[in-house]
Amino acid sequence: MPTDDTNDIFDATPDTTDATDNVADLQDQAQQAVADGDYATAADYQGQAETAAAAAGDTSDLTGPDSSDLETAATDQQTAATDQAQEATDAASGNYAAATDDASAASSAAAGADASGGGLTDDGSADTEQLDESWANWDQETADQDATTAASYAAAADSPDATPSDAADATLYGDAAAGEDQTAAGLGDEGTYDEAAADPVPDDTAVDDSAAVDDSAAVDDSAAADDSAAVDDSVPSDDDVSDAS
Repeated sequence: MPTDDTNDIFDATPDTTDATDNVADLQDQAQQAVADGDYATAADYQGQAETAAAAAGDTSDLTGPDSSDLETAATDQQTAATDQAQEATDAASGNYAAATDDASAASSAAAGADASGGGLTDDGSADTEQLDESWANWDQETADQDATTAASYAAAADSPDATPSDAADATLYGDAAAGEDQTAAGLGDEGTYDEAAADPVPDDTAVDDSAAVDDSAAVDDSAAADDSAAVDDSVPSDDDVSDAS
């Protein structure tokens, strides 16, 4: 006896529920990785989500930065870490000018990572490091200038035309140079990536200007160092820091 198959119509529409759920789950994991500041992991999960969505034939559920953007963010994030590590190396060797440039590069890379990845990983520490290293460089240059001036007065003190103030001036400038050198080293250490905080650097405390030698009291200017070669003693401003970078 024939049967009635009219109620057994085959539904050829594919069930995409599982695939859609899989895409959503992978994207959730990608966004969690972004929130955790791990752009490399986020790029991996987002790439899997894109592959799954393409296989399901529906990419409309994909949201947020794509895997390419997240890969760019991961690269920038690694670049920032590399620049900060180099900054620490340069600061440790006393090359504070290079350390300032390293911190500036790290700041740009960190900002670029968040711009591409959509996260909030840039805590501003590289900007603080840049300012610290810039101050360290300024203090080091001032220390070098004062050391040169001290040597000049010391030479004058040993000359036939020596005056009673030459030896005292040599000591005063030498002590100032030592203090500034120590301050530079301290700021250089504070500016390294593993020590920097997000607090602004206070006004310079390297040398008390009241301790500077009164140039009007100096005897025999011909024996002193050429002041035209001296480092600019003016305190660097924020704009100077930005221009230097």
